[in-house]
Amino acid sequence: MGMKVGAFGLVPLSRNETHEKIFEMFSKEKRGKVLDIPTGTGALADRLHKLGFEVSCCDINLSFFAANDLKILFGDMNKSLPYEVEYFDYIACLEGLEHTENPFNAMKEFSRVLKRKGRLFISIPNYLNIEKRMRFLVTGIFSKLNPRIRDRNALKGDVSMLHINQMGYPVLKFFLQWCGFRVIKLDIDRQKSRQKFFLPLVWLIRLYCFFWPKDVREAYLLDETLSGPILMGGNTLIIVAEKE
Repeated sequence: MGMKVGAFGLVPLSRNETHEKIFEMFSKEKRGKVLDIPTGTGALADRLHKLGFEVSCCDINLSFFAANDLKILFGDMNKSLPYEVEYFDYIACLEGLEHTENPFNAMKEFSRVLKRKGRLFISIPNYLNIEKRMRFLVTGIFSKLNPRIRDRNALKGDVSMLHINQMGYPVLKFFLQWCGFRVIKLDIDRQKSRQKFFLPLVWLIRLYCFFWPKDVREAYLLDETLSGPILMGGNTLIIVAEKE
């Protein structure tokens, strides 16, 4: 986690597959102003800057940042961000929301600083893939707790590097819609080959839910939560949303 620069440049703190997917998506977008939060080492920001985007970097922890050609501002997604209203064309938030105490506030701030028709690129842990659902059935929790969370002295009161909320896609979509966003794309970091062993169960779940009333299916967002990117997706879910 402490490594900042590797043999081939800055090392992202997000999963490599997620980093590459988001970078590929941005490469197809019209150039504009981007907010990268949390920026981490600045790996994504540095690559977007070299593509021709005007990139602003922001993070609650400035110690990892190592992008020499860019500047970074302190910003806490639980509070107000240090930017003007409708300033950015794009926001990239890779593996950041699960570290926040108040992801709803983060979404409101993203909406505030993003222009109309601006796009928000988010990645979060995919707590609703079939493997995580089975784990929840057995353990009652989607993901094991980091043992460091029990040691307040070691953390020095800072939980920003821990996964302190396990927000799934339905709650995230509610936050997005409430704050004026429309989801336009779902993607994954990579396929998990061992999940193929759960395929018979996946088919049974889809068959069972197929007979639910339409209003109930819509209330549970089943068309999305039973889709390939979520139910059979990898460790990370990538969401692209547009501010309406």
